[in-house]
Amino acid sequence: PVFMLTLVLYNLVTSALCMLIGLATTSNAVSNAAGSLMVLFSLLFAGYLQSPTKIPAGPWRWLSHLSPSAHAYNALTTNELAGIEQLSITTVIGNDKETAGPFTGRTILSCFHLGANSPSHYMAVLAAGFAALVLAIYATQRVFLKERR
Repeated sequence: PVFMLTLVLYNLVTSALCMLIGLATTSNAVSNAAGSLMVLFSLLFAGYLQSPTKIPAGPWRWLSHLSPSAHAYNALTTNELAGIEQLSITTVIGNDKETAGPFTGRTILSCFHLGANSPSHYMAVLAAGFAALVLAIYATQRVFLKERR
């Protein structure tokens, strides 16, 4: 249930953010470009390519805290790895077989600076972000959209 709920919440947050961008822009082309850039920047600061601790301090680090992808990635990795007790990493090159470990899931998470909180914390952040975006969408519609008859 944690896996599916995380995916649904991430989808809702990203869709709501793209909807808000679409409401705030005047043309479809601009809203598509801005929505695509928002998703790309969200993925950039999610922690896939670089550890969140390696992101320079200042406004860039805040982008990783605001990224819905970062919260979804943390929830999914913590859910998958936190309970593992005996994890061994094996590599085979030619006829040689090397095994490292055993490791715990928490060791792997701390190595990549992930999973500082529980999956439910990250899902709560995603749910709160979705609620805030829905309110922002409603406010934007009330202010900027005027019905013409």
